[in-house]
Amino acid sequence: MEYIQHIINEMSPLLQEYGYFILALMVAIEGMGIPAPGQSLLIVASLVASQGQMSLPLVLLTGWGASLFGNTCGYMIGHKFSHIISSKNWIKKQRLQKIHTFIEKYGLLGLVLSRFIEGVKQFMCLGCGIAKMPFKFFMLGNVLAVSIWIVCFGVLPAYFYHDLGAIIHFYHLHQQQSWAIVGSILLCLALFITWKNSTKK
Repeated sequence: MEYIQHIINEMSPLLQEYGYFILALMVAIEGMGIPAPGQSLLIVASLVASQGQMSLPLVLLTGWGASLFGNTCGYMIGHKFSHIISSKNWIKKQRLQKIHTFIEKYGLLGLVLSRFIEGVKQFMCLGCGIAKMPFKFFMLGNVLAVSIWIVCFGVLPAYFYHDLGAIIHFYHLHQQQSWAIVGSILLCLALFITWKNSTKK
């Protein structure tokens, strides 16, 4: 709980002074691949809303819309200026190769999972643009990823405030195992849907 209280004390003044605007700005900037405390600010806004100081529906709508917008801008920047980004080495070649491999290996599922993996999520949308992922495919994964993300970091903190410290502690200790289980479930679901569609043809 000390960590949670620390980020609340640190970021609450921003929300009190600038409200939903600063939340939208930080989440959108983070989606573009620029380091910003968007996710942390969303958690704090959710907690503040649970205490009646902000509107939870507006917090969720703001976070969802800003994330979708920021991610899409990141994709468009990567798609339009891939040659400049590569030549200027704004993203290290090793990181770009890692993102390309991740996209090729996991496709839509990778786009969803990347939202929850530090070191990948910050550059995933740029990477999708640079890799020339089809826009419709990207938007499908983008909407799905952002929707799951807003539930995890917008809805859950508001309703599980008192248990949040223990949940975050467990998550940090077992981050890879947690997402391996989630990834396995999503992969099985994707395979089942693919199989069902193939049997209909």
